[in-house]
Amino acid sequence: MSPVVVIQFEKEKLMNKNTAGRIVVALALGFASVHALAQGAWRQGPPIPEGANEVLGANVNGSLLVYGGQGTKNEPMGILWKFDPGANKWTQLKGNSLPVHHAAIAAVGNKLYLFGGFRLPGSDKPGWTLDDGTPKIGWWPESKTWVYDLDKQAWSALAPMPTPRGALAAVAVGTKVYVVGGAKIPEGVNAPTGLIPGGPAELVGTLEVYDTVANTWKSLRSMSLPRNHHSVEYLDGKLYAMGGRVGSSYSGGWSSNVSMNEAYDIATDTWSQRAPMPTPRSGTAIAVLEGKIYVLGGEAWIEEFGGVYRANEAYDPKTNTWTKAARMPTPRHGLATAVINGKLYAVSGVNNAGGAGTLSIVAVNEIFEVK
Repeated sequence: MSPVVVIQFEKEKLMNKNTAGRIVVALALGFASVHALAQGAWRQGPPIPEGANEVLGANVNGSLLVYGGQGTKNEPMGILWKFDPGANKWTQLKGNSLPVHHAAIAAVGNKLYLFGGFRLPGSDKPGWTLDDGTPKIGWWPESKTWVYDLDKQAWSALAPMPTPRGALAAVAVGTKVYVVGGAKIPEGVNAPTGLIPGGPAELVGTLEVYDTVANTWKSLRSMSLPRNHHSVEYLDGKLYAMGGRVGSSYSGGWSSNVSMNEAYDIATDTWSQRAPMPTPRSGTAIAVLEGKIYVLGGEAWIEEFGGVYRANEAYDPKTNTWTKAARMPTPRHGLATAVINGKLYAVSGVNNAGGAGTLSIVAVNEIFEVK
């Protein structure tokens, strides 16, 4: 008999948080073979001068670019830092004019592409509040696409995504970028404060591909499980969407994590289920190193307990198995990662779960190598 993985999550009815119900879904995902031997080693690099929650990383022509940041009042910080591994030095760059948090980024050549994310409701209209004077408080899903040219050190606006969403994921393949999943405001729902805990939300499995040469978008087949706060990577002709959150865009009692690992075959426009992650997580970071996909960190809530992971689990698509690699020295979620010259950089993030008190930001720059 084939083993199954049972995932429990809260399914919220979109219009009334008081009617949220629990359902248990048995997903036949196959068996995840996990080897106990931890592989690789970590060392400390120069910390980022400005740590933040919800940062994103990318290798842009041999430099690590870190974008993002979410402040304590949900405000997007829009920080942009460059780390030069050769000089072992950080340099501050200019952020875009309408910053977002929980966005997705990808690098093509000497350019960094930024997709969607959340901003404060009305932040494109300075001074905006609700009619009763209530300040803008939630997460407003964006459709904007930006590009940062590292040579010119300048931002430009591009063709917007067809589907506005935040807490999404993206990965570059050649000159195209595949953007998948996320959370948005349901069609026809009036949500002037954006997405809020317990409020209306629609999670999507939407997959859209952006052509960086033509500046155009195309819709492809969606994931089987709509989710957000997941990670995606590319290896050998396939995209791999791993982990994430269902039930809500917010953590805590509003949502639950999943271990789902879905593979998208670019040539056939089809999805298939692969061995699930050993540890269901959301808010993870991801990178490809020596033919394996590493999923790092993340956050989780179990009843009243909310915390973050040191987990570093590696997936081998050739054998459809998982290996536990050496754990991160600093547990955290919302961190930035990129691989440069065979080294995996894990930068910043926060070492407590969202909603578990004031976020504790870390500015570490930890470097992993396979030994």
